[in-house]
Amino acid sequence: MDIGAYILSEYIPAKPLVGNLEVCFTGKEQTQIDTCAQLRCGEVLKFPFARPDFQPRSVVIKGNTLLVAADKATETKRVVELTLESSFDYQPGDTIGIVPSNKPELVEKLLHRLELKDQADTSCHLKLVLHCANKSAKLPAHIPTATSPREILTHCLSLCFVPQKQLLSALAGFTSNERERSFLACLSSKQATKHYNSLILEQGLLFMEILKLCGDCRPPLAFLAEHLPRLLPRPYSIANSPLEAGDQELRIIYSLLSHKPGVTTSMLEARVQQINPEQPANVVIYPRVNNAFRYTEQDLGSNQILIAVGTGLAPFLGFLAHKEKLISQQPQRERGHSWLYVGAKTPEAILKRDQLEAWHKSAVLERLRMCHSRGESPGYVQEMLAEDGEDLVKFILKPETVIYVCADGAKISQSIANGLSLCLQKVLHLTEEESFRQLKELKAQGKYREDVWL
Repeated sequence: MDIGAYILSEYIPAKPLVGNLEVCFTGKEQTQIDTCAQLRCGEVLKFPFARPDFQPRSVVIKGNTLLVAADKATETKRVVELTLESSFDYQPGDTIGIVPSNKPELVEKLLHRLELKDQADTSCHLKLVLHCANKSAKLPAHIPTATSPREILTHCLSLCFVPQKQLLSALAGFTSNERERSFLACLSSKQATKHYNSLILEQGLLFMEILKLCGDCRPPLAFLAEHLPRLLPRPYSIANSPLEAGDQELRIIYSLLSHKPGVTTSMLEARVQQINPEQPANVVIYPRVNNAFRYTEQDLGSNQILIAVGTGLAPFLGFLAHKEKLISQQPQRERGHSWLYVGAKTPEAILKRDQLEAWHKSAVLERLRMCHSRGESPGYVQEMLAEDGEDLVKFILKPETVIYVCADGAKISQSIANGLSLCLQKVLHLTEEESFRQLKELKAQGKYREDVWL
Protein backbone atom coordinates (compact mmCIF):
# COMPACT_ATOMS: atom_id res chain seq x y z
CA MET A 1 0.00 0.00 0.00
CA ASP A 2 1.29 3.49 -0.85
CA ILE A 3 1.02 5.42 2.43
CA GLY A 4 1.90 8.60 0.55
CA ALA A 5 -1.54 8.53 -1.06
CA TYR A 6 -3.07 9.12 2.37
CA ILE A 7 -1.04 12.22 3.29
CA LEU A 8 -2.84 15.55 2.91
CA SER A 9 -1.07 18.82 2.18
CA GLU A 10 -2.64 20.46 5.24
CA TYR A 11 -3.81 18.84 8.48
CA ILE A 12 -3.70 19.26 12.24
CA PRO A 13 -2.67 16.05 14.09
CA ALA A 14 -4.73 14.86 17.04
CA LYS A 15 -3.33 15.49 20.50
CA PRO A 16 -0.96 12.55 21.04
CA LEU A 17 -0.99 10.20 24.01
CA VAL A 18 1.88 10.86 26.43
CA GLY A 19 4.07 8.24 28.11
CA ASN A 20 4.16 8.28 31.91
CA LEU A 21 5.92 4.96 32.57
CA GLU A 22 9.37 3.50 32.23
CA VAL A 23 10.70 -0.06 32.22
CA CYS A 24 13.37 -0.98 34.77
CA PHE A 25 15.46 -4.09 34.05
CA THR A 26 17.08 -6.11 36.84
CA GLY A 27 19.69 -7.70 34.59
CA LYS A 28 18.57 -11.20 35.61
CA GLU A 29 16.84 -13.73 33.41
CA GLN A 30 13.20 -14.31 34.32
CA THR A 31 12.50 -17.77 35.66
CA GLN A 32 10.35 -19.68 33.17
CA ILE A 33 6.75 -19.45 34.42
CA ASP A 34 4.05 -21.71 33.00
CA THR A 35 1.01 -19.76 34.22
CA CYS A 36 -0.54 -16.88 32.30
CA ALA A 37 0.94 -13.56 33.48
CA GLN A 38 -2.46 -12.01 34.21
CA LEU A 39 -3.09 -14.72 36.82
CA ARG A 40 -0.20 -13.32 38.87
CA CYS A 41 -1.67 -9.82 39.15
CA GLY A 42 -3.59 -10.62 42.34
CA GLU A 43 -7.08 -9.63 43.42
CA VAL A 44 -6.67 -6.10 42.06
CA LEU A 45 -7.21 -7.50 38.53
CA LYS A 46 -10.80 -8.42 37.70
CA PHE A 47 -11.78 -10.82 34.93
CA PRO A 48 -14.94 -9.78 33.03
CA PHE A 49 -18.13 -11.40 34.39
CA ALA A 50 -16.13 -13.96 36.42
CA ARG A 51 -18.02 -15.93 39.04
CA PRO A 52 -16.92 -14.53 42.40
CA ASP A 53 -16.21 -17.99 43.82
CA PHE A 54 -13.72 -19.09 41.13
CA GLN A 55 -10.33 -17.89 39.91
CA PRO A 56 -9.09 -18.53 36.35
CA ARG A 57 -7.03 -21.69 36.16
CA SER A 58 -5.18 -23.75 33.59
CA VAL A 59 -7.07 -26.87 32.45
CA VAL A 60 -6.22 -29.74 30.13
CA ILE A 61 -7.66 -29.98 26.62
CA LYS A 62 -8.93 -33.57 26.80
CA GLY A 63 -9.96 -33.93 23.18
CA ASN A 64 -10.92 -32.22 19.94
CA THR A 65 -13.27 -33.04 17.05
CA LEU A 66 -13.48 -31.37 13.65
CA LEU A 67 -17.16 -30.60 13.10
CA VAL A 68 -16.95 -28.61 9.85
CA ALA A 69 -14.07 -28.37 7.36
CA ALA A 70 -13.17 -24.99 5.91
CA ASP A 71 -14.40 -24.35 2.35
CA LYS A 72 -13.24 -21.25 0.47
CA ALA A 73 -15.84 -21.68 -2.28
CA THR A 74 -18.75 -21.28 0.17
CA GLU A 75 -16.83 -19.16 2.72
CA THR A 76 -17.46 -21.87 5.29
CA LYS A 77 -15.29 -21.61 8.40
CA ARG A 78 -13.42 -24.48 10.05
CA VAL A 79 -15.36 -25.45 13.19
CA VAL A 80 -13.83 -27.47 16.04
CA GLU A 81 -15.30 -28.88 19.25
CA LEU A 82 -12.97 -28.98 22.27
CA THR A 83 -13.44 -31.10 25.38
CA LEU A 84 -11.92 -29.37 28.41
CA GLU A 85 -11.24 -30.45 31.96
CA SER A 86 -13.62 -28.74 34.40
CA SER A 87 -13.79 -28.21 38.17
CA PHE A 88 -17.02 -26.25 38.62
CA ASP A 89 -20.77 -26.78 38.41
CA TYR A 90 -22.56 -25.57 35.28
CA GLN A 91 -25.83 -25.81 33.39
CA PRO A 92 -26.43 -25.75 29.61
CA GLY A 93 -26.30 -22.16 28.38
CA ASP A 94 -23.64 -21.10 30.89
CA THR A 95 -20.45 -19.61 29.49
CA ILE A 96 -16.75 -19.68 30.26
CA GLY A 97 -14.07 -17.07 29.68
CA ILE A 98 -10.93 -18.24 27.88
CA VAL A 99 -7.81 -16.20 28.64
CA PRO A 100 -5.86 -15.85 25.37
CA SER A 101 -2.23 -15.25 24.47
CA ASN A 102 -0.72 -13.65 21.39
CA LYS A 103 0.97 -15.70 18.66
CA PRO A 104 4.67 -16.35 19.50
CA GLU A 105 5.74 -15.31 15.99
CA LEU A 106 3.88 -11.99 16.36
CA VAL A 107 5.58 -11.37 19.71
CA GLU A 108 8.99 -12.21 18.20
CA LYS A 109 8.44 -9.68 15.41
CA LEU A 110 7.53 -6.97 17.89
CA LEU A 111 10.48 -7.75 20.18
CA HIS A 112 12.75 -7.44 17.15
CA ARG A 113 11.10 -4.15 16.12
CA LEU A 114 11.50 -2.71 19.63
CA GLU A 115 15.16 -3.85 19.68
CA LEU A 116 14.48 -6.00 22.74
CA LYS A 117 15.57 -9.41 21.44
CA ASP A 118 18.53 -9.55 23.83
CA GLN A 119 16.34 -8.51 26.78
CA ALA A 120 13.20 -10.44 25.82
CA ASP A 121 13.40 -12.72 28.86
CA THR A 122 15.15 -10.36 31.24
CA SER A 123 13.25 -9.66 34.47
CA CYS A 124 11.80 -6.15 34.63
CA HIS A 125 9.10 -4.01 36.21
CA LEU A 126 7.19 -0.86 35.33
CA LYS A 127 7.24 2.36 37.32
CA LEU A 128 6.06 5.94 36.93
CA VAL A 129 8.64 8.31 35.46
CA LEU A 130 10.35 10.64 37.88
CA HIS A 131 8.37 13.86 38.42
CA CYS A 132 5.38 12.48 36.50
CA ALA A 133 3.15 15.46 35.65
CA ASN A 134 0.02 13.37 35.09
CA LYS A 135 -1.56 12.95 38.52
CA SER A 136 -3.98 10.30 37.23
CA ALA A 137 -1.22 8.12 35.73
CA LYS A 138 -0.96 4.64 37.26
CA LEU A 139 0.59 1.27 36.66
CA PRO A 140 -1.55 -1.09 34.54
CA ALA A 141 -3.27 -3.65 36.77
CA HIS A 142 -3.04 -6.39 34.09
CA ILE A 143 0.79 -6.48 34.08
CA PRO A 144 2.55 -8.28 36.99
CA THR A 145 4.97 -6.34 39.16
CA ALA A 146 7.78 -8.72 38.14
CA THR A 147 7.68 -9.70 34.49
CA SER A 148 9.64 -9.62 31.19
CA PRO A 149 9.15 -7.97 27.79
CA ARG A 150 8.16 -11.31 26.22
CA GLU A 151 5.59 -11.98 28.94
CA ILE A 152 4.08 -8.48 28.66
CA LEU A 153 3.63 -8.82 24.89
CA THR A 154 2.46 -12.45 25.04
CA HIS A 155 -0.07 -12.42 27.87
CA CYS A 156 -0.95 -8.85 28.84
CA LEU A 157 -1.40 -6.56 25.83
CA SER A 158 -3.73 -6.75 22.86
CA LEU A 159 -1.71 -6.44 19.65
CA CYS A 160 -4.60 -6.83 17.20
CA PHE A 161 -6.95 -3.94 17.85
CA VAL A 162 -8.33 -0.88 16.06
CA PRO A 163 -5.97 2.03 16.88
CA GLN A 164 -7.52 5.33 17.93
CA LYS A 165 -6.39 8.65 16.53
CA GLN A 166 -4.49 9.77 19.66
CA LEU A 167 -2.42 6.60 19.52
CA LEU A 168 -1.62 7.15 15.83
CA SER A 169 -0.55 10.70 16.61
CA ALA A 170 1.78 9.41 19.33
CA LEU A 171 3.23 6.74 17.01
CA ALA A 172 4.18 9.53 14.60
CA GLY A 173 6.67 10.69 17.22
CA PHE A 174 8.38 7.29 17.36
CA THR A 175 9.57 7.08 13.74
CA SER A 176 12.57 8.77 12.13
CA ASN A 177 11.04 8.32 8.68
CA GLU A 178 9.45 11.59 7.57
CA ARG A 179 6.96 9.90 5.27
CA GLU A 180 5.78 7.54 8.03
CA ARG A 181 5.55 10.44 10.47
CA SER A 182 3.39 12.42 8.07
CA PHE A 183 1.17 9.40 7.33
CA LEU A 184 0.51 8.64 11.01
CA ALA A 185 0.04 12.28 12.00
CA CYS A 186 -2.26 12.95 9.05
CA LEU A 187 -4.31 9.81 9.73
CA SER A 188 -4.94 11.10 13.26
CA SER A 189 -6.30 14.46 12.06
CA LYS A 190 -9.90 15.61 11.59
CA GLN A 191 -9.03 16.60 8.04
CA ALA A 192 -8.21 12.94 7.18
CA THR A 193 -11.33 11.42 8.76
CA LYS A 194 -12.28 9.94 5.39
CA HIS A 195 -8.91 8.15 5.16
CA TYR A 196 -9.16 6.94 8.79
CA ASN A 197 -12.64 5.57 8.19
CA SER A 198 -11.58 3.85 4.98
CA LEU A 199 -8.34 2.27 6.24
CA ILE A 200 -9.07 1.62 9.91
CA LEU A 201 -12.83 1.20 10.27
CA GLU A 202 -13.80 -0.27 6.89
CA GLN A 203 -10.68 -2.20 5.79
CA GLY A 204 -9.92 -3.16 9.41
CA LEU A 205 -6.25 -2.11 9.54
CA LEU A 206 -5.08 -3.17 13.00
CA PHE A 207 -2.24 -1.97 15.22
CA MET A 208 0.34 -4.55 14.08
CA GLU A 209 -0.54 -3.88 10.44
CA ILE A 210 0.06 -0.17 11.00
CA LEU A 211 3.53 -1.04 12.36
CA LYS A 212 4.14 -3.25 9.32
CA LEU A 213 3.32 -0.31 7.02
CA CYS A 214 5.58 1.98 9.04
CA GLY A 215 8.73 -0.13 9.32
CA ASP A 216 10.82 2.51 11.12
CA CYS A 217 8.28 3.16 13.89
CA ARG A 218 9.65 1.94 17.25
CA PRO A 219 7.42 2.86 20.17
CA PRO A 220 8.99 2.16 23.59
CA LEU A 221 7.76 -0.88 25.51
CA ALA A 222 6.75 1.34 28.45
CA PHE A 223 4.50 3.40 26.16
CA LEU A 224 2.86 0.25 24.76
CA ALA A 225 2.38 -1.18 28.26
CA GLU A 226 0.61 2.02 29.31
CA HIS A 227 -1.56 2.66 26.26
CA LEU A 228 -2.28 -0.63 24.47
CA PRO A 229 -5.54 -2.30 25.57
CA ARG A 230 -5.52 -5.25 27.92
CA LEU A 231 -5.65 -8.68 26.26
CA LEU A 232 -9.15 -9.67 27.36
CA PRO A 233 -10.74 -13.12 27.75
CA ARG A 234 -13.17 -14.35 25.10
CA PRO A 235 -16.52 -15.88 26.14
CA TYR A 236 -17.66 -19.28 24.84
CA SER A 237 -20.94 -21.09 25.43
CA ILE A 238 -20.80 -24.52 27.04
CA ALA A 239 -22.05 -26.91 24.35
CA ASN A 240 -23.00 -29.96 26.40
CA SER A 241 -24.98 -31.08 29.45
CA PRO A 242 -23.31 -31.90 32.78
CA LEU A 243 -25.51 -34.99 32.82
CA GLU A 244 -23.55 -36.38 29.85
CA ALA A 245 -20.14 -36.54 31.49
CA GLY A 246 -20.56 -35.07 34.96
CA ASP A 247 -18.92 -31.85 36.09
CA GLN A 248 -15.42 -33.11 35.31
CA GLU A 249 -15.43 -31.92 31.71
CA LEU A 250 -17.20 -29.55 29.36
CA ARG A 251 -17.27 -28.85 25.64
CA ILE A 252 -16.99 -25.63 23.65
CA ILE A 253 -17.14 -24.96 19.91
CA TYR A 254 -15.03 -22.42 18.03
CA SER A 255 -14.84 -21.38 14.40
CA LEU A 256 -11.70 -20.15 12.68
CA LEU A 257 -11.72 -17.33 10.14
CA SER A 258 -9.46 -17.97 7.15
CA HIS A 259 -8.63 -14.24 6.95
CA LYS A 260 -7.52 -12.47 10.12
CA PRO A 261 -8.47 -15.21 12.60
CA GLY A 262 -9.17 -14.02 16.13
CA VAL A 263 -6.50 -14.04 18.84
CA THR A 264 -8.27 -16.64 21.00
CA THR A 265 -9.30 -18.95 18.15
CA SER A 266 -5.75 -18.79 16.74
CA MET A 267 -4.39 -19.77 20.16
CA LEU A 268 -6.90 -22.64 20.50
CA GLU A 269 -6.04 -23.88 17.02
CA ALA A 270 -2.32 -23.85 17.88
CA ARG A 271 -2.98 -25.74 21.13
CA VAL A 272 -5.00 -28.37 19.25
CA GLN A 273 -2.03 -28.96 16.94
CA GLN A 274 0.23 -29.42 19.99
CA ILE A 275 -1.87 -32.16 21.61
CA ASN A 276 -0.01 -35.45 22.17
CA PRO A 277 -0.26 -38.18 24.84
CA GLU A 278 3.04 -37.25 26.51
CA GLN A 279 2.41 -33.52 26.75
CA PRO A 280 -1.25 -32.49 26.95
CA ALA A 281 -2.14 -28.96 25.89
CA ASN A 282 -3.62 -26.56 28.41
CA VAL A 283 -5.79 -23.45 28.31
CA VAL A 284 -6.75 -20.94 31.03
CA ILE A 285 -10.50 -20.69 31.70
CA TYR A 286 -12.96 -19.47 34.31
CA PRO A 287 -16.76 -19.79 34.72
CA ARG A 288 -18.73 -16.61 34.00
CA VAL A 289 -21.70 -15.49 36.07
CA ASN A 290 -24.99 -17.16 35.24
CA ASN A 291 -27.79 -15.37 33.43
CA ALA A 292 -31.27 -16.30 32.18
CA PHE A 293 -29.94 -17.85 28.96
CA ARG A 294 -29.77 -21.42 30.30
CA TYR A 295 -31.74 -24.66 30.45
CA THR A 296 -32.11 -26.38 33.84
CA GLU A 297 -34.22 -29.19 35.31
CA GLN A 298 -36.90 -26.60 36.16
CA ASP A 299 -37.32 -25.88 32.43
CA LEU A 300 -38.29 -29.43 31.46
CA GLY A 301 -42.00 -28.62 31.66
CA SER A 302 -41.75 -25.39 29.64
CA ASN A 303 -41.63 -24.81 25.86
CA GLN A 304 -38.62 -23.48 23.96
CA ILE A 305 -38.24 -21.86 20.56
CA LEU A 306 -34.53 -22.14 19.81
CA ILE A 307 -33.17 -19.98 16.97
CA ALA A 308 -29.51 -20.15 15.93
CA VAL A 309 -27.14 -19.44 13.05
CA GLY A 310 -23.74 -21.12 12.63
CA THR A 311 -21.89 -21.76 15.88
CA GLY A 312 -24.79 -20.06 17.67
CA LEU A 313 -26.16 -23.60 17.84
CA ALA A 314 -23.56 -24.47 20.52
CA PRO A 315 -25.61 -23.72 23.69
CA PHE A 316 -28.68 -25.42 22.22
CA LEU A 317 -26.73 -28.66 21.82
CA GLY A 318 -26.37 -28.51 25.59
CA PHE A 319 -30.05 -27.62 26.07
CA LEU A 320 -31.25 -30.61 24.04
CA ALA A 321 -28.75 -33.10 25.48
CA HIS A 322 -29.85 -32.02 28.97
CA LYS A 323 -33.51 -32.41 28.06
CA GLU A 324 -32.86 -35.90 26.64
CA LYS A 325 -31.10 -36.99 29.85
CA LEU A 326 -33.83 -35.52 32.08
CA ILE A 327 -36.52 -37.34 30.09
CA SER A 328 -34.68 -40.65 30.51
CA GLN A 329 -34.22 -40.04 34.24
CA GLN A 330 -37.77 -38.80 34.86
CA PRO A 331 -39.96 -40.52 32.22
CA GLN A 332 -43.22 -39.87 34.11
CA ARG A 333 -42.66 -36.12 34.38
CA GLU A 334 -44.59 -33.78 32.09
CA ARG A 335 -42.34 -32.16 29.51
CA GLY A 336 -42.71 -29.17 27.22
CA HIS A 337 -42.10 -28.90 23.49
CA SER A 338 -38.91 -27.66 21.84
CA TRP A 339 -38.70 -26.18 18.35
CA LEU A 340 -35.35 -25.51 16.68
CA TYR A 341 -34.66 -23.20 13.74
CA VAL A 342 -31.04 -23.35 12.58
CA GLY A 343 -29.20 -21.84 9.63
CA ALA A 344 -25.70 -22.28 8.18
CA LYS A 345 -23.91 -21.60 4.91
CA THR A 346 -24.20 -25.19 3.64
CA PRO A 347 -26.04 -28.35 4.79
CA GLU A 348 -22.64 -29.78 5.84
CA ALA A 349 -21.98 -26.73 8.02
CA ILE A 350 -24.99 -27.41 10.29
CA LEU A 351 -23.35 -28.63 13.48
CA LYS A 352 -24.11 -32.23 14.51
CA ARG A 353 -26.90 -32.56 11.98
CA ASP A 354 -27.27 -36.32 12.61
CA GLN A 355 -27.73 -35.70 16.32
CA LEU A 356 -30.35 -33.01 15.66
CA GLU A 357 -32.29 -35.40 13.43
CA ALA A 358 -32.04 -38.13 16.08
CA TRP A 359 -33.47 -35.75 18.69
CA HIS A 360 -36.28 -34.88 16.28
CA LYS A 361 -37.04 -38.55 15.68
CA SER A 362 -37.14 -39.28 19.43
CA ALA A 363 -39.36 -36.20 20.10
CA VAL A 364 -36.77 -34.39 22.20
CA LEU A 365 -37.32 -31.86 19.42
CA GLU A 366 -40.91 -31.54 18.28
CA ARG A 367 -40.05 -29.35 15.29
CA LEU A 368 -36.70 -29.12 13.47
CA ARG A 369 -36.24 -26.60 10.66
CA MET A 370 -32.86 -26.26 8.92
CA CYS A 371 -31.70 -24.05 6.07
CA HIS A 372 -28.50 -23.05 4.27
CA SER A 373 -27.60 -19.82 2.47
CA ARG A 374 -25.26 -21.28 -0.21
CA GLY A 375 -25.74 -23.85 -2.97
CA GLU A 376 -29.06 -25.25 -4.18
CA SER A 377 -32.33 -23.91 -2.70
CA PRO A 378 -30.71 -21.31 -0.43
CA GLY A 379 -32.76 -19.96 2.44
CA TYR A 380 -32.56 -18.00 5.68
CA VAL A 381 -33.86 -18.50 9.20
CA GLN A 382 -36.25 -15.54 9.00
CA GLU A 383 -37.88 -17.13 5.93
CA MET A 384 -38.52 -20.34 7.86
CA LEU A 385 -40.05 -18.29 10.68
CA ALA A 386 -42.38 -16.63 8.14
CA GLU A 387 -43.41 -20.00 6.69
CA ASP A 388 -44.38 -21.21 10.19
CA GLY A 389 -45.91 -17.82 11.13
CA GLU A 390 -49.37 -18.99 12.19
CA ASP A 391 -48.14 -21.93 14.30
CA LEU A 392 -45.20 -19.96 15.60
CA VAL A 393 -47.23 -17.04 16.94
CA LYS A 394 -49.69 -19.40 18.66
CA PHE A 395 -46.74 -21.18 20.25
CA ILE A 396 -45.08 -17.90 21.30
CA LEU A 397 -48.25 -16.70 23.02
CA LYS A 398 -48.44 -19.76 25.28
CA PRO A 399 -47.47 -18.62 28.79
CA GLU A 400 -44.92 -21.44 29.20
CA THR A 401 -43.04 -20.69 25.93
CA VAL A 402 -39.63 -18.94 25.90
CA ILE A 403 -37.76 -17.79 22.77
CA TYR A 404 -33.96 -18.22 22.80
CA VAL A 405 -31.86 -16.55 20.08
CA CYS A 406 -28.12 -17.15 19.71
CA ALA A 407 -26.49 -15.34 16.79
CA ASP A 408 -24.27 -12.50 15.62
CA GLY A 409 -25.47 -9.34 17.38
CA ALA A 410 -24.32 -7.03 14.59
CA LYS A 411 -26.78 -8.17 11.89
CA ILE A 412 -28.23 -11.64 12.22
CA SER A 413 -29.98 -11.27 15.59
CA GLN A 414 -31.67 -8.12 14.28
CA SER A 415 -32.78 -9.98 11.15
CA ILE A 416 -34.30 -12.67 13.37
CA ALA A 417 -36.09 -10.03 15.43
CA ASN A 418 -37.40 -8.50 12.19
CA GLY A 419 -38.62 -11.94 11.10
CA LEU A 420 -40.49 -12.51 14.37
CA SER A 421 -41.93 -9.00 14.11
CA LEU A 422 -43.31 -9.74 10.65
CA CYS A 423 -44.93 -12.95 11.96
CA LEU A 424 -46.65 -10.99 14.73
CA GLN A 425 -47.78 -8.31 12.27
CA LYS A 426 -49.29 -10.81 9.85
CA VAL A 427 -50.97 -13.17 12.32
CA LEU A 428 -52.14 -10.62 14.92
CA HIS A 429 -52.76 -7.78 12.43
CA LEU A 430 -50.35 -5.42 14.19
CA THR A 431 -48.44 -2.44 12.88
CA GLU A 432 -44.64 -2.63 12.77
CA GLU A 433 -44.42 -0.39 15.84
CA GLU A 434 -46.92 -2.55 17.75
CA SER A 435 -45.09 -5.78 16.88
CA PHE A 436 -41.75 -4.47 18.08
CA ARG A 437 -43.41 -3.20 21.24
CA GLN A 438 -44.73 -6.72 21.82
CA LEU A 439 -41.23 -8.20 21.31
CA LYS A 440 -39.90 -5.67 23.81
CA GLU A 441 -42.55 -6.77 26.30
CA LEU A 442 -41.59 -10.41 25.75
CA LYS A 443 -37.97 -9.52 26.58
CA ALA A 444 -39.07 -7.66 29.72
CA GLN A 445 -41.08 -10.74 30.79
CA GLY A 446 -38.10 -13.05 30.23
CA LYS A 447 -39.88 -14.79 27.34
CA TYR A 448 -37.38 -13.58 24.70
CA ARG A 449 -33.75 -14.24 25.66
CA GLU A 450 -30.72 -13.48 23.54
CA ASP A 451 -27.09 -14.59 23.58
CA VAL A 452 -25.42 -12.42 20.96
CA TRP A 453 -21.82 -11.64 20.03
CA LEU A 454 -20.21 -8.88 17.99
